Amino acid sequence: MPRHLFANPLRPASESPWLDVAERVADQLRETILDREASNEIPHDVVDLLREHGLLSVIVRTDLGGAGEPWSTGAEIARILARVDAGIAHAVGYHYTWLWFTQLYDTDTGREIVRRSAERQSFWASIGSAFGGSGGIRADGEGYLIDAKRGFATGAPLADLFFTQTVSADDGRFYISAVDTTLDGVSVFDDWDAVGQRLSASTGVVLDAVRVSAADVIAVLPPPGQQPAPLQSLMIPSFQLLFAYLNLGITEGALFEARAYVLESGRPWIHSGVDSSTDDPYIQSLFGEHASKALGVEAQVHAAGDVLGAFFAGTLEITPTTRGQAAELIAAAKVVSHRVALDASTAIFDATGARSSARRFGLDRFWRNARTITLHDPVSYKYKELGDYVLTGALPEPSVYR
Repeated sequence: MPRHLFANPLRPASESPWLDVAERVADQLRETILDREASNEIPHDVVDLLREHGLLSVIVRTDLGGAGEPWSTGAEIARILARVDAGIAHAVGYHYTWLWFTQLYDTDTGREIVRRSAERQSFWASIGSAFGGSGGIRADGEGYLIDAKRGFATGAPLADLFFTQTVSADDGRFYISAVDTTLDGVSVFDDWDAVGQRLSASTGVVLDAVRVSAADVIAVLPPPGQQPAPLQSLMIPSFQLLFAYLNLGITEGALFEARAYVLESGRPWIHSGVDSSTDDPYIQSLFGEHASKALGVEAQVHAAGDVLGAFFAGTLEITPTTRGQAAELIAAAKVVSHRVALDASTAIFDATGARSSARRFGLDRFWRNARTITLHDPVSYKYKELGDYVLTGALPEPSVYR
């Protein structure tokens, strides 16, 4: 499968060699995706494959044992994987983001946790933010006890470590901890059976009085409701941008697979007046339209990613204004990628025809994955937020979705 829908002679000079590794892994995953998705088994073998290729520690700093790549490289790897297997790409993108923020806090305990993670090629997931009645952390002797519950947690059955966010019952502050998933009191369920994103393994999780030590606490932050720490305020925008990368990967994968079908098995319509499906003007138009839209999404994603990268690098100050402006750039990329992914993954069948709907081709998985992942948070609220920003300049208040 080619890297890009459109060739750009300037692009190769700026791309990480790790993307070539991700391409090779994606090629292997393409050979088995239909069987793996049909079985809906937890993809431990895929994580092992990523581990064998060194991909799990790509965004870890070199002094902590990783390759020293930026978060954007991890997002690009997730995009490449999403062209074939959007479920595992979702889990991998989350893994990179949890690991990235663990090292961004740059605490002694956080650095040691990341160093061990790189050494062991650990896989990360999270139960999300456990507050508002869903759990907490409390001091107990020389350590802490954590209680938390989550209805779904992407990649949970694959994880060696949970990035855990809980509010202290003692001082009300926000504790970021790394929880070993083998500890007593950790329960990961087998209850994920969605129409799409099946291999994201987004199962339920319960932490029941799980004991951790002070060495497992990555950072202690202000209580929820107070102004978040600057770096903490970037976590949600990072995930929102990751969704745009995943939507883009799904779009590209749908177009790549549809093109392969047209080249190998396609037939021109009887009234087209041409002998080859690649000469059918309507098929040409369809691919031209949706590939162009994907290229536009790529530009939006990279523009938003440049701002996020400048925050991470410390070359752009994180203020309420700059953070809000970045959040709206990301929101715009996300809503456009949402629509483009749904449209392209549906339109490919107009190019491939009735025979392509056979289950053995698996073209339906792109729409199923796009439809499932785009339900993460309502797009209508994103449009409303963006419209308010355009009309009045109102910046979004940081929340669990913006």
